[in-house]
Amino acid sequence: MSESVTFQLCGLDPERQSLDFRQREVLSALSEDSKAVYSFQGLRRKLGFHQEILSRTLDRLEDQNLVEKTSDGYRINSDKDADQFGYVAEGPAIESHVVTAHLPREADVTLILNTLKGRWFGEFRWLGYSEIPSGLVLSWITDDGRVQLRAKISGDTLVISALYRSGTDAERAAMSAFELFDFLTRQNSLPATHGILN
Repeated sequence: MSESVTFQLCGLDPERQSLDFRQREVLSALSEDSKAVYSFQGLRRKLGFHQEILSRTLDRLEDQNLVEKTSDGYRINSDKDADQFGYVAEGPAIESHVVTAHLPREADVTLILNTLKGRWFGEFRWLGYSEIPSGLVLSWITDDGRVQLRAKISGDTLVISALYRSGTDAERAAMSAFELFDFLTRQNSLPATHGILN
């Protein structure tokens, strides 16, 4: 789609309503989880943009006060309603919960985040994180952007999910989720688990 195509978003100031397709895609990706902070390279992999194009797009969105840059990456500006941007991905992602394990109650999510933030494993690169009321969600993505893994720590439970768009990636996604569990426990970022539930 041509970069000159624009979208009108309700609730924005009139001078900020016109967004090109790339700006819309970035806002859409960030609005999947309005509390998430995504790394620049993670966004690049997720969207498949060249880094110069993504950099210019993020700069324009920052100038429009729609996106804010933090020390960890980019997120929807906290004073904006992420729902107004809507997600426009190519078809819904399939999400499979692959691993569920119990953690000791003393597991420190801040320590876990600080230990794992920015870390890679296997073919997966750091995407970003989201702090939720009950804990934390950490995300990784493949270089080709086809498979994403999420490790959700909520209370004393760890759930690792694989997200993918094609059934051809199902086995790759499931195996990668177990690799992530192994990576997390080997990094000593997670205290010894009480056992895998599934």
